Amino acid sequence: MPRPTVPGPRPNKAPGAGAASLLSVLAALAAGALAAVIGTILHALVSYAGDVPLPWGAILALVLTGALTYWVGLLRGKLWVSALTGLLTYVFVALISLDQQNQMIVSTQLFKVLPGPALAGGIWVYGIIVPVIAAILLVSKQLRVMARSSG
Repeated sequence: MPRPTVPGPRPNKAPGAGAASLLSVLAALAAGALAAVIGTILHALVSYAGDVPLPWGAILALVLTGALTYWVGLLRGKLWVSALTGLLTYVFVALISLDQQNQMIVSTQLFKVLPGPALAGGIWVYGIIVPVIAAILLVSKQLRVMARSSG
């Protein structure tokens, strides 16, 4: 009769991996919240060249989002952390924009009335995907380089 075996640690799970994953999720949460809040504040900075709005704050907010998404992925050494950071940033911005009492993000539907703020809002809300994808691709490349150099 075979002896019952005691289950040991899973070969693909190192001790402390759960704590490391929790820290990674918390880092993504913090970076996503920071990008969403600071980016929402920054995106409202608009200058004008005559009647033409120059939404430089929205561009700066997107750069910040990309930088935080890239940084947290490298910090934790996991590609999924970058993806989660980008997703959380978008979720937080969506929640901010859905609040009817909060007028931090001007809808693109108001472009005729408020062209500068509406353009900045559209660039911020719909443009988040661009720096997030760029950051994910850069983190992926950097992690591959680091894996080759250490292995």
